[in-house]
Amino acid sequence: MTHMRQDGMDYLDIPPPGRGEVVEVAPGVHWIRMPLPMALDHINLWLLEDEDPADRSPTWTIVDTGMASNLTKDLWTQIFNGPAASRRPMQLICTHYHPDHFGLAGWLAETYDLAVRMTDQEWTTGTLLWRVPAEEFATSQDRFLARHCVPREIRDFHLGRGNAYDKGVGRPPESFLPMEEGEILSIGGRGWRVITVGGHTPAQAVLYCEQLNVLISGDQILPQISPIVSVWWYRSGISPLPDFLNSISKCRSLPQDALVLPSHRQPFRSLHRRIDELLDHHRDRLQELRDGLRDTGTLTTLQAKQILFPRIEEPANFVFAIGETVAHLEHLVRTGELTVETQSDKTLLYRQKRQGKSFETEEDEVQELHF
Repeated sequence: MTHMRQDGMDYLDIPPPGRGEVVEVAPGVHWIRMPLPMALDHINLWLLEDEDPADRSPTWTIVDTGMASNLTKDLWTQIFNGPAASRRPMQLICTHYHPDHFGLAGWLAETYDLAVRMTDQEWTTGTLLWRVPAEEFATSQDRFLARHCVPREIRDFHLGRGNAYDKGVGRPPESFLPMEEGEILSIGGRGWRVITVGGHTPAQAVLYCEQLNVLISGDQILPQISPIVSVWWYRSGISPLPDFLNSISKCRSLPQDALVLPSHRQPFRSLHRRIDELLDHHRDRLQELRDGLRDTGTLTTLQAKQILFPRIEEPANFVFAIGETVAHLEHLVRTGELTVETQSDKTLLYRQKRQGKSFETEEDEVQELHF
């Protein structure tokens, strides 16, 4: 396959598959694209050629599902009755619990009698979130948003949505087979190593095949856009940024020229370059917050959000911006640069504790980001 070079990255020079189409991108590895009802209007899904160990009949292993919708169900039916009809779907791997990756896991498992594989934390998080009653979901999220000074009109929008998670997720599968770090999955006579990565979600699984030099990177390593690293209401108190940075650095052990199959945008090579860009992106975000603290020494989350994401005002995306802002503020709390105080109105105030460190070398800088 040929590649095109753009912004210093080497992209696979083939058009994305249209709706209901399947495109082979490596031997036995096929690309599907499903629509999403948002600005990021697609997700890349993957079909891996496999075989039934009982009778060696040709089968498919599916990687990720798309969001729960009648349109996505119809497209799956079209694919398995059309370009993928020569094999029977047998196994589903979900990289993580987000709706575009897990939304139709239950439907696919029931419709095609599939075994479902995920990491334990991802299956548990998605299944429990789906079961949270609408009122409890909305009011718990509202208390979180109120602590972080989110305006009333934004909070009212989300109160009206109830359980926002189950709007993109159908009934989850009743059971699953857990995957673990370092496990080698035999798919189509090739080994795919499970690499668990954190930060975007608790234990996302990315898959690397050494024989093909192919990495299915999920949402952890994307071209052109940065994965969301956020604190959500149901995980308030965590600091996900170090997990994310350590996880993408772990992927640096893979070859620079690996073919990376991301969940969004175009497949690419230049893995190490993209890892460096993501590290730089978060370093810059942290420095923007340090710069914003110089005048007053304090920031509310809303004030910090206006520094990092000044253009995001639309209610649906506002919570993503707040969550990512909290992740960066909490990182600075963990590194000892900020303290966090609960004010009389129960909102949180972040206060500068000491000046941020200056980095002697690039290696020192990365170390500071990690810890």
